Amino acid sequence: MASSPEGCGFGNCARLPCSDSTSYWEGRTPEMTQEQRQTHEMKDTEDLLASELDKLSMKERSEAYDDVHCVGEELKETPGMIQKSLLEFDEAVRQERNAFYELALNQNRAFVEDPSFRLKFLRANMHNVGKSVRHMMKFLKYKAQYFGQDKLARDITLADLNEEDMELMLSGLFHIQEGRDRMGRVVFYMLSGMMGRFRPEAMVSGRLRAGQNAAACSPI
Repeated sequence: MASSPEGCGFGNCARLPCSDSTSYWEGRTPEMTQEQRQTHEMKDTEDLLASELDKLSMKERSEAYDDVHCVGEELKETPGMIQKSLLEFDEAVRQERNAFYELALNQNRAFVEDPSFRLKFLRANMHNVGKSVRHMMKFLKYKAQYFGQDKLARDITLADLNEEDMELMLSGLFHIQEGRDRMGRVVFYMLSGMMGRFRPEAMVSGRLRAGQNAAACSPI
C-alpha cells in the first residue's frame, strides 16, 4: 500500500482512486505554496462534510446538530455518583471472570483498577455499569487481538504500531479536535469516506489507538 503522510489531504484522498495524494498535485499547480494547498484541502474537507450532511434525513441532521451543540441528553456527574458507579463496577467485574481481564490483572493490577481507566467506560455508557463492564471486556479482547496479550495492561504507544497503522493514523481518517465543546468534552470524529482505503484489522487497531488518545484528554 502506498504511503504519503506529508501533504496527504484527507479530503482529496476520499475522492481520488489513487491512494497517494501527492500525485493529485503533480502537473497541476506546481507554483502552489504549502499554505495554499492546505487551504484547498480544507475546502475539500468542508465540501465532503457538507455532502455527507445532505444525505441525512431531517431527523438525523437535527440529532447531529443537537449533539454538536450539546443539546439533548447530558451526563450530570457528582462525586457521589462517581463513587457509587465505581463500587458497582468493581463488583460487576469480580463476577464477570473474563480471561483477558484476569490476564491484564496479573500483568498490572494498578492499570486496570485505576478509577480514571474505568471511568472512560462508565462515561461512554452514561454510567450504565453493566454496559460499561462489557465495553471494557471487549476493549481488552480487541487490544489483545490486535496489539498482543503482553500489552493488555499498558497504554499503546507509537512504537507499537506497524507501517500500515502509522499510515492510517497519518491519513486524516481519525481526528481529535484541538478544542473542546461547551461541556468541556473531547471531540473525536472520523471521515467515513476514507474507510475503504484500509483493511478492517488496521481500522480496529487505529480506532483503539485514537480512542485511547481521546480518552486521555478527558479529566477524571
